[in-house]
Amino acid sequence: MLETLHIVLDLSIVVFIAGVLFASGLEVTFEQVLTPLKNRAFVSRALLANVVLAPLIVYAGSIVFPLERPFMIGVLLYGFASGAPYTPKLVAAAAGDVASSIGLTILLTVLTILYMPFVLPYLVPGTEIGVWEIARPLLLQMFVPLVIGLSVRHFSPRTAARALKPANVIVNLSLLVFVVLAVLLHHEALLATAGTGAVTSAIVLTVLTFGLGYLLGPGGEKGKVTLGLATTARNIGAAATIATANFGDEPEVLITIAVCMFVVFALAFPAAKLYFSKRLSVY
Repeated sequence: MLETLHIVLDLSIVVFIAGVLFASGLEVTFEQVLTPLKNRAFVSRALLANVVLAPLIVYAGSIVFPLERPFMIGVLLYGFASGAPYTPKLVAAAAGDVASSIGLTILLTVLTILYMPFVLPYLVPGTEIGVWEIARPLLLQMFVPLVIGLSVRHFSPRTAARALKPANVIVNLSLLVFVVLAVLLHHEALLATAGTGAVTSAIVLTVLTFGLGYLLGPGGEKGKVTLGLATTARNIGAAATIATANFGDEPEVLITIAVCMFVVFALAFPAAKLYFSKRLSVY
């Protein structure tokens, strides 16, 4: 029974990641996704926030406020991995620019795949992981569902409209299953993070990265909120893949990554839905 629940837990996060990208693809066209990437100001600011400044903040924090080894590794992996698959859903909750967030997610994920294998050995000596080991699960879980969703929208907008609601239902259910099972199966490990500084680090990281993206966001309020949320959402898929491959004997690393994601969900999604969506609806 316990083994079955662990399998369901693993499947739920896979379904959530794939479902978010598939549903996002159903809502926009290829042109809407690619057009924002032609905006040099938007792309350069997004790269500066996500690939340069956010990792620097995380790394500086690890020096100024060091945690115990496994918890620090978890925070570093999470903070350095950009391009979260749930970014479009988070931006949609805030009534932000969903099309731009999808294009940005694709770009940041590609960059994460390319630079993480080279950065990791410097962050955590002895860590080794190939580009393909990171790229393979991300391609299957992110790009394939996204392209399928975009293709359905491109060839049959009516079918995309009909499929959107059930797709979102599946996404929400898979997220609920993941959260419930993660707490049920790993409550002791999650409670063990209390007092380690991991939760505090996750909260500080969430607030600082949003502020960073917001300040660098181009255009008006919508552009600032979109980039702020995109910078806040880090790539748990890439971080978890690396943690599993390199730190299987230190489960605290993976638990810390999950804690960081829970903090984003607890802070960013309510703020997006209850606060920013009302502000952006005025524009």
